[in-house]
Amino acid sequence: MNNIRNVINQFPFLLLFLVTLGMFTNDTQGVLNVSAALLFLYTLYIIITKKINVFSALIQLIKGRKFLFLFCIWCLLCAIFFTYSGFMKDALKALFDDWRYVVILTLFLITFQHDEIKSKNIITYALIVTLAFIIFIVPILKLIKGSDMAMYLQLRYGFAHYMTLLFPFTFSAFFIFEKAKLKILMLCLSIMAFLFLLYTGSRGGFLSITIESLIILFLLSKNNKKFLLNIFSFMLLGMTIIIISYFTIPQVKNKVEQTLYSKDITSTRDKIAISRFPIFMQTHLNQLVGVGYGSVAYDQYLKDNNALQFQGGMGYSKSRNESFYNNDEPFFLNILYNIGSIGLFLFCITFFINIKDLIKSIKIEKNILNVGLLVSSIGYFLVYCLFEFIFLDIFILYNILTAIFINRVLTKK
Repeated sequence: MNNIRNVINQFPFLLLFLVTLGMFTNDTQGVLNVSAALLFLYTLYIIITKKINVFSALIQLIKGRKFLFLFCIWCLLCAIFFTYSGFMKDALKALFDDWRYVVILTLFLITFQHDEIKSKNIITYALIVTLAFIIFIVPILKLIKGSDMAMYLQLRYGFAHYMTLLFPFTFSAFFIFEKAKLKILMLCLSIMAFLFLLYTGSRGGFLSITIESLIILFLLSKNNKKFLLNIFSFMLLGMTIIIISYFTIPQVKNKVEQTLYSKDITSTRDKIAISRFPIFMQTHLNQLVGVGYGSVAYDQYLKDNNALQFQGGMGYSKSRNESFYNNDEPFFLNILYNIGSIGLFLFCITFFINIKDLIKSIKIEKNILNVGLLVSSIGYFLVYCLFEFIFLDIFILYNILTAIFINRVLTKK
């Protein structure tokens, strides 16, 4: 009987692990949906049967993250009232897709706030395990499914950004874990993550984890002498990996030569931004509120305004049998296009408040979660997002995790 009770008590935390893993991968959508649905139902069951007042905790969370909730409200208003004609339902669906898992996780963390430390550890370890899952399991799943696209391209377009997000948690664990076996394991995973990004040819991912590594070395080296020694050691290790990869992996050699000798080093991203920015900013209303949450109206708006078409700026849909405009601008431009300058302002304020809180926490105590969240936020949103467009669910999730686990807004009196 006790064993059964223990299994039942551990079940929601298994679901928490699976939902976290699913949010940081592309090939586990079925597992993510089932786990999220079960976690939501179980959480509701606990709330009802134990008569937990989640509203007071939610109010505490809102007070602790005012600008985040202002940003979310603004996104909702833009989706309902300011989306380009005919795309409101698509905008609301995009908003639902971005928010649903974060809402479920938030509800769970509020309901099980008495198990805060356990939830924090599970999420932290899930992020590290997810990196290993992407490196070792995802390529096998890709081979089983089959695709006309080369493997390195499948991994680049589907998983390079996740690797950028997850790398800081694993690399910081190398310094924070005390057991030698765990340190070796974390170092090996970090090296494999570096190799993974080299193989995919993601220049944004490579630049991001390089900067992330430097920040982690700065934060977790015990003194200046150790910091310089660590930089030298890891630069030597990194250059060795790059040189070996250059001569053994054709994709790495091709990408290095493209970067060094190509006349179009930005892959037409500069041309895309220069030609489309004036179109999206042509009215004062667009400048303030954008044309629709989630880039749902991006292609149609450009078509209706006869945007310039050129090689590298267009894609082709076989299912619709028509060409479309590639959405390849930096993330911050996409926020401006989607929810306007007001949305961009709220996003920036929310982002830097979160960074400030994480830095304050790290000055008191360094752990995998606060270091990982800080470095991942910088590497992803400030570096990787200069190259790629991403979605907002991770941004919202990071703010919620900081509020609950770092600022501990639910336990403050």
